[in-house]
Amino acid sequence: MRLLALFAVFLAAPLFGQGNIVVNDDIAGYAKRNIVPVAIVSDDPVLGGLVQFALSTHGAIQISPGSPVKLRIGRTALAAVVACDDPGYAFTTNVEAKDEDQLALRVADAAVVGLGRRWQLKPLFADTKVAFVSRFTGSAEIYVTNLARSKTLRLTNYRNTSIGPRWSSDGTRVFFISSFRSHWPEIFSTNGIGEAAKVITNVRGALGAASSGPDGRIAFASSNKGTMDIFVAGPQGQSPTRVIKAPSMEWVNTDPSWSPDGSRFALTAGPTGRPGVYLAGSAGGNLHAVSTGHSYSTEPRWNPVVPNQLVFTYQEGSLRLGLIDLAAGSVTPIETKSPVPVAHASWCADGRHLVAAQGGWLAVIDSVTGKATRLTPSSLGDCSEPDCWTRRSN
Repeated sequence: MRLLALFAVFLAAPLFGQGNIVVNDDIAGYAKRNIVPVAIVSDDPVLGGLVQFALSTHGAIQISPGSPVKLRIGRTALAAVVACDDPGYAFTTNVEAKDEDQLALRVADAAVVGLGRRWQLKPLFADTKVAFVSRFTGSAEIYVTNLARSKTLRLTNYRNTSIGPRWSSDGTRVFFISSFRSHWPEIFSTNGIGEAAKVITNVRGALGAASSGPDGRIAFASSNKGTMDIFVAGPQGQSPTRVIKAPSMEWVNTDPSWSPDGSRFALTAGPTGRPGVYLAGSAGGNLHAVSTGHSYSTEPRWNPVVPNQLVFTYQEGSLRLGLIDLAAGSVTPIETKSPVPVAHASWCADGRHLVAAQGGWLAVIDSVTGKATRLTPSSLGDCSEPDCWTRRSN
């Protein structure tokens, strides 16, 4: 059996004082903008550095060493006490974890929830894992990381082209597309150990990434029957069935995203060169166009926390992100504070933040404030196609 998991930690813990630091002690002014400025005090510099980087990605938190709002972290083995004694943000939380990485992520979540009670901020870090494509080795391979970027693991090592990573619904495996076994693209899955499992093989034609639904079934696009259609299969690729057929050879259906309850898809569809966002039942049926206000709209992703909300990519000069509120029938652009094009967004666990491709790297983007923070370092080279796993509520 081939061992695919090549473990590599690409980053040391960020040093205190690095990053985009703004010193501003006007707490009331920050609060009016729904932001809390925080100074981190930790008896473990490594843990403190990881937590600082994680918190720096949150749109409601500003890392400010001069702030009177002190986040204090006291560590004992794989446990920590996270506290703040400022009257406006006071809290104390005990955290336990099974390893160093989980401890940093859980401490960061405790800080977000404790400091953000007035805004009802949700946990973000411990229940978000990111799969993505990197060309670090010269070939496109699949990697995974976390939002503290404390550990980055390479899952594939085929020296081929492995793309389209998508998490399984339980977060134990990653589906991906590769032609390493044949001259045609096929869908495999891997947990990074042993040979990749065959999922959709012996397909002739184009093949799209496999999106996992709440019950574990996968949806994917394939041109196996001539037109580019949407198929649904079992978790291991069994009994693939075409559920959405393209009306002509000029029409393309691709990139299905399951609704949180599994009853519908959001997908990219339309004539070649003029894609739009559409909805359809996951068991089949007619396509229903969603008006986005843009002639080029792709990559819809259903919010796992806010059921009527989708993020999508649109083109208006450059590639940008927008939010669709299906209940209100509204579309709102995400105004990122960066001129670099951004696309291919995937939701994090809090239903507020996203991981998206921005330039040749991945960024964490706050859909509320537009704050964008680079997640992948330059040492990883060109990175793209992020897909987030988030724990599903029962």
